[in-house]
Amino acid sequence: MTSLSPASTPIAVLLNANARLVTEKVRRNLAKIVPSANLFLSQTPEEAHACVKEIIDNRYQVVFSGGGDGSFIHLLNLARDYVRERNVEVQKAGSGDLYELPQFGILKLGTGNGISTFVGSRGGTKLLERALHSQALSTLEMNLIEMGDRVFHFAGSGFDARVISDYRLFMNSLPSPAARKNFSGLVGYFCSGLGKTVPESLLKPDRGEVRIEAELADEAYLVKHARGIDEAVAAEKTLLYEGPSTIVGVATEPFYGYNIRAFPFARMKEGYMNLRILRAKPMTLVTQMQQFWNGSYRGAGVIDYLVKKVKITYEKSTPLQIGGDFESFTNAISYSIFPQALRLVDFRHMLT
Repeated sequence: MTSLSPASTPIAVLLNANARLVTEKVRRNLAKIVPSANLFLSQTPEEAHACVKEIIDNRYQVVFSGGGDGSFIHLLNLARDYVRERNVEVQKAGSGDLYELPQFGILKLGTGNGISTFVGSRGGTKLLERALHSQALSTLEMNLIEMGDRVFHFAGSGFDARVISDYRLFMNSLPSPAARKNFSGLVGYFCSGLGKTVPESLLKPDRGEVRIEAELADEAYLVKHARGIDEAVAAEKTLLYEGPSTIVGVATEPFYGYNIRAFPFARMKEGYMNLRILRAKPMTLVTQMQQFWNGSYRGAGVIDYLVKKVKITYEKSTPLQIGGDFESFTNAISYSIFPQALRLVDFRHMLT
């Protein structure tokens, strides 16, 4: 953990204006505590891209991001891609300082907010105001996961992605913006999950056959659960699992949204991601929801590994979510640890 001084550090605030908790009141409060030149609002991907360009070009060292996990991942990838682009230009010119990815502060203003829970962020703008007036900001590092040319902090395939896909379909079926607002978030997830995903899973069980392989056995660890102690032991082979699965997920921080501690071992070993294989049937997930929610579930229904690079192959097309947003249906997924760790503002010390 390190610290930085807000007084001497160029800081920007970038909000997804469409995020659920980015209200007019929040905007007014931000206008009082953040200089207008440092406050950026985006409603479209194009506007977000333009904001990121200005932030990187002006070399802001810290960017406070307002939105959920999906908004943050989008911002992170825009920033990483533009930093690469600018550094190519610097290297071609043969002069000038290279650009760096800024540090990020996460404001809890979205729907899922898994990463907000991880860094101790709360809703509204009070923590931001305290951060801007503090003598020093504590920061922490979080590894990132790479798939193709995208980076993120958690993803999953199977039942969880189906829940997210069904939630999206449910929200799109509602007749008005007012109705969508009323059902946005946890209420909507329960309605779509219990009304569609769970019943369909009972009528047509779909525990996809999957093969999961690590690139190198000496870079994979099995998390053993014995005598009340969780311990990482070296994997003996690259084939980590083969058989039916309900969910296969990866993460470098413990939380899904809504304080769900879905990956309790994500921080167990630096430089690794928690690969979690849920073999328990969907109904078990529902009946044991509290244990899965707080990360205390142990038993034959779950297998945990710590890995750096893993390949997941399904027998048939399976839904995939990244950062809590439905992505696609796929048969093959490759995850690896991104070489550059991300530095985040740690709000937890401000909560006491």
